[in-house]
Amino acid sequence: GADEPARESPADDSSEKGGGDKDVTAGQSRRLGRGSIFTSKDVRRQTVVIAKKAFSSVASVGLGLGYLAYLRVRHREQNDPNSCTPFVVHGGKALTRELLSRCPSLQREYELPKWCTNTHAQTLIGYGRMFTIFLEYDRQLVRCADGGQVGLDWLVKARFTPPARPPSTPEEAANRAVVPHNIPAACDLPDDAPVFIMLHGINGGSHEGPSKWAVATGAVRGWRCVALNMRGCNGVPLSNAKVYCAANAEDVRTAVNACKSRYPSAPILLAGYSLGTYVIGTYLAEENSHGRDPVAGAVLVSCPLDPHSSHAGLNRDAGLVYNGAITAELRRYYRKHVDVVGHVGGAGFSAKLIRDFERELIVATHGFDSVEEYYHYFAPQRIIPSIRTPTLYLLAMDDPFLGEHEQCEAAIRGSSHVALAHVRKGGHVAFLEKGVGVFGPCWTDKVLGEFLASTLAPRSAAARAVDKALPPVNPQNKDRISRSVFGAQWKQKPNGGGKSALLKQGGVGSLGALGEDGRARL
Repeated sequence: GADEPARESPADDSSEKGGGDKDVTAGQSRRLGRGSIFTSKDVRRQTVVIAKKAFSSVASVGLGLGYLAYLRVRHREQNDPNSCTPFVVHGGKALTRELLSRCPSLQREYELPKWCTNTHAQTLIGYGRMFTIFLEYDRQLVRCADGGQVGLDWLVKARFTPPARPPSTPEEAANRAVVPHNIPAACDLPDDAPVFIMLHGINGGSHEGPSKWAVATGAVRGWRCVALNMRGCNGVPLSNAKVYCAANAEDVRTAVNACKSRYPSAPILLAGYSLGTYVIGTYLAEENSHGRDPVAGAVLVSCPLDPHSSHAGLNRDAGLVYNGAITAELRRYYRKHVDVVGHVGGAGFSAKLIRDFERELIVATHGFDSVEEYYHYFAPQRIIPSIRTPTLYLLAMDDPFLGEHEQCEAAIRGSSHVALAHVRKGGHVAFLEKGVGVFGPCWTDKVLGEFLASTLAPRSAAARAVDKALPPVNPQNKDRISRSVFGAQWKQKPNGGGKSALLKQGGVGSLGALGEDGRARL
């Protein structure tokens, strides 16, 4: 009929054999045969167009999502990152500027592992570093002037790996990776090789990870390394009732004197962490304030800058967990040496907090009147103005033991020899790095090696002039840090010398006004 649609003729299939499709005029329609939907050229063309549009849409969406992810990552890196920029505080003198400029690790970002950014995770996991390196020591017991005894663990070599040859130049030493097979044997070192002394924290010793990796850092640079074990710690016998504490520098003094007697032509380098930073700081202040300068440089890691606020923080929230753990270690120390100190603590001694141990043992055996007097004696803000040895404090602002730091920073800004570098994250004695974790040196180990090496390098005329500009110490004045002068001045303070009466003049402890030489007066 006239209304019947036109059928497709066989000639129309010529398009499949190379011919083109005939044009379809307006009003005409074409009825496709069965199965021809996959073979018609116009349908295939439309399919390609649709596929291209679909691919473009998917690609656009993918690129958009990728760009959003990039912006998110960049935002996180800038605002809550796994990378931290070191912030340095110092007095602006030529000496500190020159020494800090030789520390590349302070001029680039410190990156944390993505799986370990929490402060408590860093602190706890960081102690696992003791199982990732094995060193061989030779112990020397040395008697102290006050009747105590310390243990010097001299590094012999790395275990399970053959020793390397000592580095021939400072450049080679700086570029060596800190790995066991790069540690030379101590017997191959010259007699004038720098002696590096590493000091531990509460109830620690040469067996701890921070000590071993710091020792390895120094050994790779060709330094003769020794880990100092304080009296009663890590198998060292306690020879009298005077236990180790933050205010007693006799352990460090004995170690330094022993090293200088054994290697008189070698410079001495010091480093410590946690409680060991207090001991070293007290030693440097006591020696420098008396005109003695036996140490070339020192690095102090994770020092709680204000002992009062630091201990107050350990009595609340998560600090109670650390307080209980440390107190348990101190009770173990007491039980181990109860035959020596039992008459001091008594049969019913059972410290529940760190302060209890300090009040019942440390204050009693070291002659302090109170825990407050004990804290104030070794407080960094009090001793820093007396330090004339190049010293660098390293810490993390999320350190659960940190406490207040403004007063200490004020004292450092007035010092010509002391500097402070801190990062936002790193925990307490941890500072694990991305790509390394517990299987290598941490960020502070790198800075430690760089700063101490810079103290051994030749200095510019401007840096040398800093030491000459300081007036000589008068051994008769009251600037010196000594127990006799300190105790007399403390007793003259109102109300027993409470903290509010002592932290004056920009937070520089009980030092009152600063003298013309920038050192505070007791």
